[in-house]
Amino acid sequence: MGMWILSFCLMAVEVWGSIYFFDTFTERKRTGWLDKCRYIVLYFFCVPIGFLGGYLNSMGIKVLMIVLVYMVFCVVFYRADWKQCIFFSVLNYSLLFLTDIFSLLVENILASREELLALEHILLYLPMKIGWILLFFVLRKIWKGKKNYKGLSRKEWLKFSMLPLLTVASMLLVHFCYSGERKVQMAYLFLSVGLIFINILVIELMQGILEKEELFRESALAGQKKESQLAHYRDMQAVYERQGRKMHDYKNQIRTMQVLLKKGDTQAAAALAERLTESISVEMAAVNTNHSVVDAVLNQKFHAAREQGVSMTFRVGDMGGLRLNEEETVILLSNLLDNAIHECVKVARQGRKAVIHVKLVQEGGKLIFSVRNPVVEKVQVTEGTGLSNVKAVADKYGGDFAISCDEEKFQAVVML
Repeated sequence: MGMWILSFCLMAVEVWGSIYFFDTFTERKRTGWLDKCRYIVLYFFCVPIGFLGGYLNSMGIKVLMIVLVYMVFCVVFYRADWKQCIFFSVLNYSLLFLTDIFSLLVENILASREELLALEHILLYLPMKIGWILLFFVLRKIWKGKKNYKGLSRKEWLKFSMLPLLTVASMLLVHFCYSGERKVQMAYLFLSVGLIFINILVIELMQGILEKEELFRESALAGQKKESQLAHYRDMQAVYERQGRKMHDYKNQIRTMQVLLKKGDTQAAAALAERLTESISVEMAAVNTNHSVVDAVLNQKFHAAREQGVSMTFRVGDMGGLRLNEEETVILLSNLLDNAIHECVKVARQGRKAVIHVKLVQEGGKLIFSVRNPVVEKVQVTEGTGLSNVKAVADKYGGDFAISCDEEKFQAVVML
């Protein structure tokens, strides 16, 4: 009876350590009352598998079932995609498996199983489980709370996943090919300790890659900010030059009206004044969103597109409460609009109608920015500096950035 109680206690420690592990490397979902019961949920599924594995006398089935339980648990309670769920579930169980094998080897090296049969769990297994949890405290210090894995490609995830999988396979091999010879057990002990440290090094390596990716994004953003500032100065210069040309035209038209009025041709003067008024209204701000930076960018792009034979339609809302700073606003709007104008110029040169449809609204507490434009042919989307910076802004605010393209149109949508 005491061994049964101790087994339940060991499972409780394992479940608590597993939850602590997932909390370290993944972001928790807010699932309401279910979130408060996650310990009970995991314990409820892990305990039967632990005893069922012993009943079936198949370690392989037990490993597969417990890893699947961890994966489902990760999907339900954490914000992680399938790659992350698989990797961290296998990594968690590989470290747990290594701890169990290590405990068994230490026990057998110290004495025979008959002498320690009654006290082996008390003297060795429970302290080893506590050591397993302490190992996670070390991992949390190494990890430093970073839980954004978008910088890792699918190939990198595949490479990282190889080591936990090989670790589990190696420990299964040790289990099935177990030998009571002291020298062999010492070799197994060395192997288990080495695999523990190698798995920790993999975690540290992943941490280093994520830090480098973050530094790269920050550097790219800094470069984009400088480019945006230079572009802003060039745009302002273009605006002043255009205003100078328009002022010259307006003066000539006003002189013409004066001549017509002196001649008494009031009808012609009135018609010219009406055309002049329409021209001035077009030159005024085409968009007003109650946000100076947004208005400046949208209006500048509107005039720049019109000068190249490209039209723009706007559906905008009040941007007075926009949470982005000035640099992020310029990065978000300018990059997507510049790409749209660039493609539409090609369309206009073919004699086709080139219209850019812009949507910038705040709905349901989210900012929605959408740009849709025609294309000459299907564009091969590559994540250049411009799109990378837009994605970085979206990632910073926990938003989404999606791109779609076919033979007729290109569309980019940002939701923050």
